[in-house]
Amino acid sequence: MKTALIGCGAISGNHLTAIRALPDVELVALCDVIPERAEAARNKYAPDAAVYADYRKMLDETKPDAVHIATPHHLHAEMTCEALARGINVFLEKPVCISEEEIARMTEAEKKSRGRVCVCFQNRLNHSVLLAKKLAGEFGGVGSARAAVTWCRDAEYYRTDGWRGKAATEGGGVLINQAIHELDLLIGYCGVPSTVSAKTANHRHAGVIEVEDTAELLIGFDSGATAFFTATTAFGCDAPNFDELFCRNGRRITLLGDALYLDGVPYEVEADDRAFPGKECWGAGHVRLIRLFYEALSSGSPMPITLESAAVPLCVLLAAYRSSEQGVPIKIK
Repeated sequence: MKTALIGCGAISGNHLTAIRALPDVELVALCDVIPERAEAARNKYAPDAAVYADYRKMLDETKPDAVHIATPHHLHAEMTCEALARGINVFLEKPVCISEEEIARMTEAEKKSRGRVCVCFQNRLNHSVLLAKKLAGEFGGVGSARAAVTWCRDAEYYRTDGWRGKAATEGGGVLINQAIHELDLLIGYCGVPSTVSAKTANHRHAGVIEVEDTAELLIGFDSGATAFFTATTAFGCDAPNFDELFCRNGRRITLLGDALYLDGVPYEVEADDRAFPGKECWGAGHVRLIRLFYEALSSGSPMPITLESAAVPLCVLLAAYRSSEQGVPIKIK
């Protein structure tokens, strides 16, 4: 099976490492608007791959079976639709896109295509997350939950990549970039979201970015559960993410990073493979999810993470932005 990658920035190493480990998948091309980045990735991971600066030309000339898209957020919808129009399967980095209109366009493009989309919410595959969901189901489901993302991003982080920190290209700040993974997990624990009330702020990066570095959300769910979620990149370090699930039978499940506690007592979790490139806060699930993506393509089975399911946390955070602007709770579409 032939594959290609668009976007050779920091996260691409996780994709390329996973692809290289799959004996039946051949990386035939890499694309980046900075050719030197694509060439460096080619030299490290696939010496025989072609290098392009124009992704449409790459898709037309190499005709891959699949393409990985790891580009700035505002390019996701366009590139996904272009690939689907050619019948090419897509493995897409989060977020899906940056607007409801783009979600609709991508959904329609997938319906018309023989290609399919898998979205990279790799933390859904963390062993601690899977165990927490299993336990919560056994304990009657989640009645209340809370979660926190407290990371650090300095001014240099935003200056290095000019698309970051701008509403038109990043789509928002901490919510749509750093915190969307944890928001996705919180929704997975609690069910179908129905309402959100939110506040956003820029505590640390005023004059550096035009989007939020801090947000707090109160989310209601069809199940009757409620969740409080807070996220910031104004913290002093990248602290482990925190989730706490208060189940309907009175049991309490706490996740701190990869560790799980039941009623405050450590609970044994199968160890994740920590031998992965990039930041620890990205998790260890890229390799597993990418392997499942190609297995689904080979077998014709459903995508491990569909475009539809991955659009849910995006719709919640877009509604949260509207709630913060308007000062009222917003119903989730």
